[in-house]
Amino acid sequence: MHRQAVLLALASFFLFFVHAAETPIATDMGPAAFLWPPDRVWGAAQDNTPPCGSSAGVTNRTEFPLTNGKASLVLQDESYNINLAISYQNNPTENKDFTTIEDFPDLVPGHECYDVPNPPKNIISGSNATLQISYLSTFDTDKNETFYACADITYVELSAFKEFVFCRNITAPEATSTSASTASSTATASTSTSTSTSTSTSTSSSSSSKSSSLSGGQIAGIVIGSLAGVALIAVGAFLLWSRHQRRILRDKIVAVRMSDWGK
Repeated sequence: MHRQAVLLALASFFLFFVHAAETPIATDMGPAAFLWPPDRVWGAAQDNTPPCGSSAGVTNRTEFPLTNGKASLVLQDESYNINLAISYQNNPTENKDFTTIEDFPDLVPGHECYDVPNPPKNIISGSNATLQISYLSTFDTDKNETFYACADITYVELSAFKEFVFCRNITAPEATSTSASTASSTATASTSTSTSTSTSTSTSSSSSSKSSSLSGGQIAGIVIGSLAGVALIAVGAFLLWSRHQRRILRDKIVAVRMSDWGK
């Protein structure tokens, strides 16, 4: 039964990204967003408004493990001075309500996965929190603007956390010609138990640099292709392991029967 559940999760993951490939340019996010846990509904008119860049407020919360938590970001444009922060208030309304987890000088388009530190001891299962990213980008303009996004969570014990989370570090390199280069990636699949960190090469925010960068569609294609490929490899590896386990079990049964017949 467990094997079927894992296969279904992997198959669903693969089909999701195949479907997403049909819409390569994201129109429901700014230059960066939370991929997991899912963030608040994005709005172009609010994405520069602190602290969360959304008019939705706290609506849906995602279960998040008390230990070994991960946050994954997806970026479709160069972003600078990125700050990942957290608030343990039920409804944070100002930037001062958040405490910085990690700072990044800049990130290029792609997908990033980061550790979220375990909360203080007074934060227990059932406690609420909000993750925040704030950053600079020249998204759709010629000047740097500050963008915000938030993801609302509820903590649960790690043993009760059943979400199957894929967390990836995939960087889309700048194009050196009209054809896109191959993406370089380091991948780790996790149910919030693996550790990953990443740093990215600095990129210029000038208009000439932007004109040579990959388009949103090319970035999405690289990220989606890499994730789908890893999912297929995982499915194949699991099937091989399952077949090997069945063969071992069969051999044990045969050995027991042979022993019984020899008595």
